[in-house]
This record gives sequence, structure tokens and C-alpha cells, in this order.
Amino acid sequence: MAVLKSCHQFTQLDMALTRNQIRSFQKQDYPADLYQFDKAARGVDGGFGKITTDHIQHFQDHGYLIVNEAFDTNEIQRGKKGIQNLVSQKYPDFRGLQIEPRLVKQQRKLTVDERIHSTRKAFNFLQTEPLLKDLFYTPKLLKVVSKLLNDTPVHLQDMALLKPANFGTEKPWHQDCAYFNFPLDVTIVGVWIALDEAKPENGCMHIVPGSHKKPKIHFKKRDWQICDTDVDRKNDFFVPLRPGGVLFFHGLIHHGTPSNRSDQSRWALQFHYRPQNAREISNDDRLSIFGSQGKDVDC
Repeated sequence: MAVLKSCHQFTQLDMALTRNQIRSFQKQDYPADLYQFDKAARGVDGGFGKITTDHIQHFQDHGYLIVNEAFDTNEIQRGKKGIQNLVSQKYPDFRGLQIEPRLVKQQRKLTVDERIHSTRKAFNFLQTEPLLKDLFYTPKLLKVVSKLLNDTPVHLQDMALLKPANFGTEKPWHQDCAYFNFPLDVTIVGVWIALDEAKPENGCMHIVPGSHKKPKIHFKKRDWQICDTDVDRKNDFFVPLRPGGVLFFHGLIHHGTPSNRSDQSRWALQFHYRPQNAREISNDDRLSIFGSQGKDVDC
């Protein structure tokens, strides 16, 4: 497990990148006050078994639910091992890896170890990595998701979000439903599982509680995102999680993650579930809701 150990000490590797290059990658390309750090969201302690009907209602009212100690050490390690298998190219035919955008031009010069610590995202891996498939379909997790959906949960998306130490890039504020072709009356549940400690220093999740009631127009800026000037900064809560902690979040809640300029990586799994009986809409219909084209709006 040497790779997992070293992933927290990126700058100690024998890298093709100089320290000056690393510092240049750390340049922040979003407003300094876009993410606030004065309010931390709190959760349920003691794992899934402590969730009550009041907590389910909290999700419906506020768009999120935090559960601490949801996964144990063995489950966390299996999750990390599954990701390690993907990024170390144990499966030669797997193509669901995305490197940090600022390193794309250098990727041919990176060693295997450097490439592992420069990977931003892995996706569409359930049919490739059984360790991660087991976590996605963990019965205790599905039981909670079914209550949040009030329906049988069905796979929609699977990702590993690997915000690298020192220069892991921001994921701007957005609503996940802006990416999915479902009508607004269909609840989509995201599940964010911390495999490393997630904290303000390494780019933990930020949410705006109660922002899941209606869609927000998105623009193509740093990403497909909510305009920076439309972010409700005064109601921004950061979500600190210990390894094994889980954030359940509604597909319409405003959320984002700032960049990671610490010396610790931030590995997490993010799963999305839809109701079994959900109907889909067209891409054009989705863009008519979330897109800016043809509307008197600007960013």
C-alpha cells in the first residue's frame, strides 16, 4: 500500500515538475471570498443506525444529511484500494480517468507514481472494480437512500473525486441536476463518502442549505456552473468529514469545493442514485431549465 501512503506527500516525490511549476498551479482563479469558512454543517453521530425520521425530514427540508462514522476502517481501506487499482492502471482497458487539467500538457513526462498523484477523477468504474461496486450497493447505504427517495434506488453515476495535494482544482458552485436529464419533480440523491479527512484546508464540500427548492441558471465559465455573483455566500456552510463520514445531498442543492493547496490529498467517492420509476427528459429540455441560451441573463 505504498502508493496510498505517499499520496499525502506529493511534494516529496521525485517529480518532473519543479516547485515553481507547482506554485503556479496553485494560483487561485476564483474570487477570494467565494467560499466562506465561518459556519460548519453538523451531522448525525454513530453511523446509519442512528438515522431517524426527523433526519429524513431534515434532508427534505434542507437538502442534505450528514452521517458520521457511517463506514468503518475496513470499508474505507477497501474503497482506497479500489481507487488505487484504477489509477495505477491495474485494468489496462479502463478509460475513466481524468488528470488535473493544468497537468495535461506534462502528462507524458510524468512517472506512474506522479500520474497517480495527479489524477483528479475516476468514473464509470462499477463494472471494472468490484471493491467499489460493493460499496455502491452496500445494503445499509441503499436503505437510507431508499428512504430519501421514497422509492427503490437505481444507479445513476459513480465517481471517485481525488483532489490532489498542493494543486487540486476547484469544482465551482453548481447543482448536479443541471447535468442529469430528469424533470425537476424527480429527486436525485448524491452520496459523498470521505476516504481521507475532508476539511477546509484540502477542499472539503461547501453547501447552501435550503437551496434545493428550485433550479438555478448555469453558465460555461470555469466549468458548467452557477455564476459566482449568484452564489449565496452568506449561507455557505462547509462540510468537514472524518474518513467514513457521509454527506447525502439533494441533486438541486447548491454546492462546490474550493481548491486544495494543502499538503494532504482529499480522496472521496461520490455516488448518485435515481428513483426506479423516474422518467427522463431530453437534453434540450434540461438546458431549457438550467441553460442561459435565449434568456436575458449574463454572468
